[in-house]
Amino acid sequence: MTQYVKTYSCPTCGSQASGRGHLCHPRSEGEFTCEFCEKTVNDARHVCSSMVDELQYICKKCGRLSVYDTQLCEPEPIDQD
Repeated sequence: MTQYVKTYSCPTCGSQASGRGHLCHPRSEGEFTCEFCEKTVNDARHVCSSMVDELQYICKKCGRLSVYDTQLCEPEPIDQD
């Protein structure tokens, strides 16, 4: 069975991202469960300490940080030096 991932279009830059909080201006669509801390939250830009430990990418357009490159407009690996 094919699994489809919902994508969101950024109203600022027009890029698409798979996470509603990973747009230049995040979209609000109610509560969701954080995959890192398992809390139910309403903030599309929710960040918890478990997520911070996993951050690997930064968006070259908006400066947003993410665990996954697919959640950013123009992802770039965070410099590890």
